[in-house]
Amino acid sequence: MTILTTGVLVVILMVIGVGTAITGVHLERTELQHAADSAALAASQAVDPVRIYASGDGAAIHAESARRAAQDHLREYPLDTSRTEDLRIADVSVDVDGTVRVVLAARTHPPLAGWFTRGTGTSIPLTVHGEARAR
Repeated sequence: MTILTTGVLVVILMVIGVGTAITGVHLERTELQHAADSAALAASQAVDPVRIYASGDGAAIHAESARRAAQDHLREYPLDTSRTEDLRIADVSVDVDGTVRVVLAARTHPPLAGWFTRGTGTSIPLTVHGEARAR
């Protein structure tokens, strides 16, 4: 009976550990999603004054000014985590209608298993997409 109880307890603890790790990674992804949406909003407001008053088709935002605005915003964004690293802007694109799409990429270490992923040099990649449009 003791061996059976010990085995069941080990399985239960493993399930709790895996659930905690998965929940931790999901929370990191959610926080990264907030950062991507915020960076996209900042980038969508990076309007080029020359393009506003120029007659012609196309958005008043271009990809380079949107990327600069997103980078500046992410430098000041309070990303409150110690498990996510290597945060970078993977892509910034601007549609004709002025919609700005920002793709952020990062790597994270799950709770309770972070010691293993750091020790082996592996981590979980995260990629999120944010978009915003200034009107």
